[in-house]
Order: sequence, then structure tokens, then C-alpha cells
Amino acid sequence: MRTRGALFGFSLVLSLPALSGCGAGAPAEAIRPTAPTSSEALGEAECRDVSEGGEPLVVDWKPDQRGELELAMGEGVAVVAYSCDGIKLLKDCRIDGSYGFLGMTRKEQVVRLQNADELRANLPLSGASLGGELARGSSLDIAMIMIGRAKTTWSAPTEADLQGEGKACAGATHFVRSATLGAFAVDTGSNAKVRAAAEIFGAGASGGSTSDKQVQSKEGDLKDCAKASPKDGSPPSQCGAPIRLVLQPIVKKSDAAPAETAQAPAEVASTEPTCPKGLVLADGKCMAAASAPAYQCEAKNAEECKSQCAKKHPGSCATLGALYMNGQGIERDPARAAEASKTACDGGEAAGCTQLGILTAEGTGVTKDVAASLQLFEKACNAAEAIGCGRLGRAYLTGDGVTADPARAATLLTQGCEGGDDRSCAAAAPLYASGKGVQADEARAAAFYKRACDGADAASCDALGQMHETGRGASKNPILASMLYQRGCIRGHGDACANQGRLELAKPGGNADAARRAFQQACTWRSAVGCAVLKAVYGENRPVMPDVAQQQALRKSCDSGNTRDCATLGVLSVASGNKAGGKIDLDRACTRGDAWACSVAKQLK
Repeated sequence: MRTRGALFGFSLVLSLPALSGCGAGAPAEAIRPTAPTSSEALGEAECRDVSEGGEPLVVDWKPDQRGELELAMGEGVAVVAYSCDGIKLLKDCRIDGSYGFLGMTRKEQVVRLQNADELRANLPLSGASLGGELARGSSLDIAMIMIGRAKTTWSAPTEADLQGEGKACAGATHFVRSATLGAFAVDTGSNAKVRAAAEIFGAGASGGSTSDKQVQSKEGDLKDCAKASPKDGSPPSQCGAPIRLVLQPIVKKSDAAPAETAQAPAEVASTEPTCPKGLVLADGKCMAAASAPAYQCEAKNAEECKSQCAKKHPGSCATLGALYMNGQGIERDPARAAEASKTACDGGEAAGCTQLGILTAEGTGVTKDVAASLQLFEKACNAAEAIGCGRLGRAYLTGDGVTADPARAATLLTQGCEGGDDRSCAAAAPLYASGKGVQADEARAAAFYKRACDGADAASCDALGQMHETGRGASKNPILASMLYQRGCIRGHGDACANQGRLELAKPGGNADAARRAFQQACTWRSAVGCAVLKAVYGENRPVMPDVAQQQALRKSCDSGNTRDCATLGVLSVASGNKAGGKIDLDRACTRGDAWACSVAKQLK
């Protein structure tokens, strides 16, 4: 379990209690006119639908609230109740998982909130009550120094994944997918004056009169932020404050996808709605579309993405590129995908660099240039785009366009995993399990497999299930193993289905019908073992094509003492027509105590 300091690496500097003014100007305070109410100053904010998620700022949270957020993210995946009425951290409710940290090239941004809608949409904890702090013509200026992200691999947890005693999870709607980390400063400003981040960080430092009714708070140290590097494994001690959260909805049971539709998500950008309905994301804030020169389009609206990309909005161009790559809601067009992705990349949207890198590596829509693709992946990785790190890591692993370097591959894949890319976690795990490029560490391999399984990598659920079943590299836990096999099976991994059926057959009083259904699903997902069991045990007419390399590997493992592989080899041999040889291997495994082998040997057709 991570400690709070280990996760974010910062200490609180100043608080922002309800964003009320602070300072030393008591005489001026005594003569100040009564502040206008929210409706008088900024108008009434509309209560808008946020069910599809959002990216709220958290710079208005009090120290104890920010501490609870940090603690929750250190103990699991944080869960919140998020609606148009505000946001509430459910501190005793969590999802079993963790956050990693991926650094980025240092970025600065000043966000100016100018009306009630913007305050409520961007500061949902207290935005509805902040209007009275600002007079007409005033704004709330937020300076941000961003140096990295804390992100989980979880992408679509369901209500069944929530953990908490009693009613701890009552009202849960969203989970914290990621948090942008760094430093921030908040101050009132004038709509007529544009200010740089450094000026806002220095506001109020003179300790003069507060007759201008400043609202000022800051957290983090600019000098410490200057030390940050994209290669860092953790943020500087005084530049790791959470600034902005990415909240994604928890999937309701009725909305969960059935196994028949399970498939891995495309490895491209997928920009989901980040603002309450009726508002758009532009200039780092949710605002009215009419006030935005260009804004982030919704992925389901191809025409909007075309329009906003034509205005050179980097995020919209990245989304348009992804739509053209996948042919989602638009005709597939690799050349236009490359054009849109390049515009995004040139504009600073890292996802566009990753997409252009993928197209360039494949020679799809553009001239194939592996060296150029690796440069694009590196650029994306340095901007905290985890898929870019993973793609670059896999290139070093295979030697595609570079000299193979397993150690370098492990470093990059670890970065990608820390950045929330489940594929990177899945690729890193075998390196630590086998000691390729790194010191062998089965416990760490299990941790990588878990993070990959938390995401959408079905094969990692199967691999982790095997570790828990055998107790190798993880605690021996057959019940957990079965749950992991089931998760992998639901996501479309045939061998996970076969392992689920195998456990069912092996346990005393197992459900034979449930086992058969699992093997049928395994065969549907092209598992040779699943098809072999259906043919050898149940007499179904299933084609089983011998895989010489697989059988040789199983033979070597069996002869080395792996009882389960002896049983698997026996089943494959029987289904392939070598019943006598297969029976020998099954009996061998049964004698060594493999319950599944004994069960299969008794039922051979």
C-alpha cells in the first residue's frame, strides 16, 4: 500500500477554504462594500448533466479534503459521487487497483473562470457558491504548472467492482481515472488583463492591503517544479499537488457488455466528453461553445470533429484522426487520419503523435518510416502519453527499427504501465517473470499482470490466475484464480475459459454443465485446449489442429515436473489421435495429484 507522500510527493502550502479572501489588510476590510451574491455578480448557473464524466479542477478543495483524496488514491482507485450539484469523495469506498506516475515535459497554463457556469462546471465542489466572491468584471485566475499524471489502468469498472462496508459506496457514480499533478496558484483578476502564471504565483506576496478583495491560494513551489523531468518515477517533493481529475462513469450492471462482444479497445486516442452537457472544453476549462474560438469535439460527432480540427484544435484533430483510423462514424481513411494526427501532434496533442507514429510504422496512409515513427513515440512518451512509451518499449523489445535492448524496453514499458496503458503492463510482466533485461522478480510480474488485467488485457487475467492457482509469484488462492479466469474469459481469452472449466472439473462436486459451457466458450475463442477437451471428454466433433511448437514446449515443461502441463499435453494428444500416449501423460499427472487429469482420464471418450 502506498503512503500519501509516496503517491503525490508534495506537502500542502496554503489552503483555499471556500476560496474566501485572505491577507493582512484589516483596515481596508472594514470599509469594503458588502460583496454581491452569486446571482448578483455572475448570474445563476444551470445544473447540467455530468453522467458521462468530466475533468474538474480540484484547486478549491480544503486541506483535509485534499488529504482524503490523496489517501484514497494511495489505498486503491478512488470513487466519487459526481452530479450537477457537486462532487463528493466516498473515502471508504474504493476499487481494487492502484495509480502509477508518468512524468511529462513541464507545461504552464492559466485558466480564467468568468461566470457562474464556468465556476460550477470547473470547480464542482464549491463553484455553485463562489459567485459572491467575484464582482462584475472580475475573474478567477488559476495558474497551473503540470509535470505529470497519476493514472490507473482501470477503464470500465462495474458496480460489482466497488468495495466498501455497509453503505460506503452508496451514491457512487464515477471513479478517478487520473489526476494531473504539479503546482497551482489561484487569484482574483480582471477580465481586461491577461496575466502569466508567474505573476499569479507571486500575487499577494507583498502582504499589502486586501481592499481589492483578492482570493488567493497556492500549492507547490516553482523552483521544485523546474527540477521535474519526463523520466522521473515520482514528482518533486513540492510539485506533486493534484490539480485536475479525470472522472469516468462506473458501468452499471445492465450496461456491461456480454462476452460475445468482448474485444480489446483500439490503441488510438479516444476523447470522451469532458464537460457537463451543453458546455465544451476549450482553453483548459469548460465553457459555452459560443465563447470558444475552437474546442474539443465529442468522439461520437464526426462532423463536429471535422469542423473543430479545421480550426486547428489539437484535441479535436487527434479525435478526428482516431475516427478515420477506425472508421467509426466516418469512412475509414488512413491518409486523412495521418493528416489530422499530424496537425494534432504539431499542436502539442500527444495522442496525435502516437497515432501518427502507428500509421508511419505501418506505412498506412503515409510513407513507411520506422525511424520517424520511433521519434513520434518518444515525443508522445515525453508528454505523458503512455501508449507512446509502450510502443517505443515494444520496438526495443523486438528490435524493430532499433537495436534490440530488453533493459531499455523494460524501462519504457514500465513507464507506459505507470501511465495507465494496460498493454504496456502486459508486455512488461513476462520480462520480470523471466528475468529478460531485468532481474527476475515474479512478485513484480504479478503486479504488472494485475494492472493489465484491471485494464482490458484478458491474457493477463489468465496469467495472473495461473500464478494464484499455483502460488508461484503470488498468494495461492484458487477462488481468486477462478475469478480471474472468469474475467479473462468474459473478455474473450479462450485459454482463460479453458482454465475456468478445468478448475470446475477438478474441484470435488464440480458443476459438469458449467465446466462444459466454459470449454465451449474456450473453443469459440479458438483455444486448442478447450476444443480438445470437448472432443476427448465430451465426444463433440471439434477440429483440433496439432501445434508442434506448443506440444514440444509442454513436453519439456512436463518432463521438468509441471504436472498441469502433463495433463494439458495428454488432452491435446488424445484429441489429436494419440490416445495411448495422451493417456500415459494424463495418468502421470493424476498420479502426481492433479485432480483435473484424474477427472479427464475417467471421462475419455
